[in-house]
Amino acid sequence: MLGLDPGTNKCGVAVVDTDGGVLHREIVSLEELPATVARLSEQFDIAEVAIGDRTASQAVRQRLGDANLDLPLTAVNEEMTSLLARQRYWQDQPPRGLARLIPLAWRVPPRPVDDYAAVIIAERLLKKHAQEP
Repeated sequence: MLGLDPGTNKCGVAVVDTDGGVLHREIVSLEELPATVARLSEQFDIAEVAIGDRTASQAVRQRLGDANLDLPLTAVNEEMTSLLARQRYWQDQPPRGLARLIPLAWRVPPRPVDDYAAVIIAERLLKKHAQEP
């Protein structure tokens, strides 16, 4: 499953296997997105793309459609993904030293976390598919 967290200038991209394991994460510019999706589609044999349904979703859909990638795009509710992505970042990169004393809600990751949001979007669609009869 390929997850996309579309933004105005950049897009979080993640590949998640059916067991929920994260195989790949990155953040790319919108210009790079079609080539990145094509590369990852071949590398990981992607069958479906989960795309966040908010910021720049339509523009990203249009860009991918223009590239003729022939992958089904499924809109996924991306409510709270930014907050959850920050939490996931800190789970993967726990603060060290005195930074550990700062409450989680006050911490700001030192880099964008759009790739983590893309993981969460892909996981939501996988969970939805698992619940279907």
